[in-house]
Amino acid sequence: MPYVSRDTSGLVTGIFLKSQPNVTEFLPNDHPDILRFFGGVLPQNITNHALMDLTQSDIDFIRVIEDLVDILVNKNVITFTDLPPKVREKIVNRLDARGRLAGTNDIVVTDNGIF
Repeated sequence: MPYVSRDTSGLVTGIFLKSQPNVTEFLPNDHPDILRFFGGVLPQNITNHALMDLTQSDIDFIRVIEDLVDILVNKNVITFTDLPPKVREKIVNRLDARGRLAGTNDIVVTDNGIF
């Protein structure tokens, strides 16, 4: 399987089937960092198909939630500061990780609708 991206502390933040720009590290399927990313259960080790579908859905749904928050902020339905501090922190961390993947890890974050 996977090519992986990591955060500044070395934790895996993304897993890809193919190499991506700025994502060239390849790990074996049974690597401890891969297992940690999936919460201790590798997708290929899940025999319950419903659980496997739900796990994949969870991974896919994370982006849906991010996009929904972005839409609500852009339409002024909520403000970023309305969100709990832990949620804001997680959003900022994901934005930072995406920036690193794209090769644009600027110290100053431009207004992209979230802030």
